[in-house]
Amino acid sequence: MANHQNQMLADNEGIVDQGDWHQLIFARNGHLVTDMWSVDNLQSFQVTRQVLEELRHDLSKELPKGSLEFSVLSPGAHLRPHCGPTNHRLRLHLPIILPENPKARIRVGNERKYWEMGEILVLDDSFDHEVWNEAEESRVVLLIDVWHPHLTRGDREKVRKHFNHEHSSWRTTHSPWGLPVPRPVH
Repeated sequence: MANHQNQMLADNEGIVDQGDWHQLIFARNGHLVTDMWSVDNLQSFQVTRQVLEELRHDLSKELPKGSLEFSVLSPGAHLRPHCGPTNHRLRLHLPIILPENPKARIRVGNERKYWEMGEILVLDDSFDHEVWNEAEESRVVLLIDVWHPHLTRGDREKVRKHFNHEHSSWRTTHSPWGLPVPRPVH
């Protein structure tokens, strides 16, 4: 991944307090983000790309405000408190490269959580959260947004209409500083 960092998106949400945070985005709002995946990336990550496409199709299809991406947090980095745009989704964290615990951690609400290799950390990122990597190596996590399991098909359709899914931008109602954001009614 380090060889591909020049094709990753640097913090576009204004939440990096120190260090660096980069994203290699595969899909946003249920649609592929092809401009992030150069020919070099496509060749280097062929099997990974196939798996990501299956995940997108099975778990995140037509998910407004959803993302499927690699999140790279540099040594010594801190992401200040922030929240996701809505609670119609859950965010899965699958560690790919993980520094020694508790040097890499996340706080969600009042709880501190730690990643474990081979285990998926599930959280509702509409709750206030912040992330630290106090290790000497980068932390890489695959972020997979999925529909909240309590939403019915009808609820999902209402959410898609609310966000005008086809023309929805990532940041329409995103509030990275923890300010109140609209929540879907179910």
